[in-house]
Amino acid sequence: MNNVRNFGAVGDGVTLDTQAIQKALDAGGIVYFPAGVYLTGSIYLRSNGGLELAPGATLLAVPDKTQYNADDFIPENQAFSTENVSGAHLVIAANVENIVIRGGGRIDGNRRAVFNTPNPENPARFLLPEWRMGQMVYIVNSKNVSIQDVEMLDSQYWTCFLHGCQWVKIRGVRIENDFGTQNGDGIDVDCCRYVTISDCIIRSADDSITLRGNDARLGGRCPCEYVTITNCILSTRCNAFRIGVGGGLVRRCTISNIIVRDTRTAICLVSQYSKKSSGVQIEDIQFSNLRLDCVRPFYIATTPRGVQEEAAKNIERISFNHVRGTANRGSVISGSYPGYVKDVSFNDMHLIYDRGENIVAVPPEKTGYGEFIQGNPPAAFYLCNAENVVFKDTKITFPEDAPEWLADIFAENSTFTGDDLKAK
Repeated sequence: MNNVRNFGAVGDGVTLDTQAIQKALDAGGIVYFPAGVYLTGSIYLRSNGGLELAPGATLLAVPDKTQYNADDFIPENQAFSTENVSGAHLVIAANVENIVIRGGGRIDGNRRAVFNTPNPENPARFLLPEWRMGQMVYIVNSKNVSIQDVEMLDSQYWTCFLHGCQWVKIRGVRIENDFGTQNGDGIDVDCCRYVTISDCIIRSADDSITLRGNDARLGGRCPCEYVTITNCILSTRCNAFRIGVGGGLVRRCTISNIIVRDTRTAICLVSQYSKKSSGVQIEDIQFSNLRLDCVRPFYIATTPRGVQEEAAKNIERISFNHVRGTANRGSVISGSYPGYVKDVSFNDMHLIYDRGENIVAVPPEKTGYGEFIQGNPPAAFYLCNAENVVFKDTKITFPEDAPEWLADIFAENSTFTGDDLKAK
């Protein structure tokens, strides 16, 4: 193991240590960081090596864009100019294998030094700067990846992004991003196979954990599959789980033993966010043992744009078992056209609702799809163009004297079974 200080790193939080860190990484093997603050720009992990961050050791992102990789340093990399995001990264692992990030220390994106001014039009958000770093930890086309027992804090954009990787283990990671950070995701898993994520605590400004099928820059046909996520506590102003994005395939994944708290939407599955794509096929996803204390428990939709006849891909064979929680906004299960969302099941579920938040009144024609899909339906579940939705051993509890809640289920052009649930 190489001690980074033997290669010239100072670790005082002032001296730029990028060259010393990279020299230690290039020497091969795992690089050890004793306690200290190591100011750095982009560093590149090499095969059969990685980072051992001792407790008290911090990798701190330097707030100088000249110290980072070029946006086009590899073909897979991407900048998002519409979000004022560059293609720069702090820790990079590209086309490597057998790498680790571990040790009890932390990786700090230093967001507060790049943008920390509240937006006067939306004080809960920071004003975006002209430039900011992209994904803080960026791992692409790599195999045998292990990230364990580290903290990742204050990212300027997504925190940890894995794209086109195989045999990945993430365990015991804590992620903390201020809720004012636009696009401040936790862990994004895109077109990866054989992934385990466990024992993580994530408080993120945007999606806590995502499963994506955006395979365009990987040459296509790279499914996101065989991912298991367990024993995590998630909190976000957006989606605890977001499944979708891209034009590929997400399938054969399990998610269990999860606590979601202080969150807008607990579980969001959307196939088609943009008209530029036919969307992501989402199938065979199993959820179990969930505690959801949130605004909206479930949002499952082909598209958030309402009923459309444009081409889309299916969401099918999705199951939820052993769910408990509280909410104040109804869940949505909807297809943009019949047949696109089907075979969704709920078993052993009890949801307790508070007074309804901004409930949309039912129009006389009963065609309120567009309002319900974005707003709050007057029922615990709103179904539209959904086939074979099954509720078994399910209980919905509304507060007494809450006339805004009209039913447990409000359905349009859908087929479902619901035990003793009240439906309209």
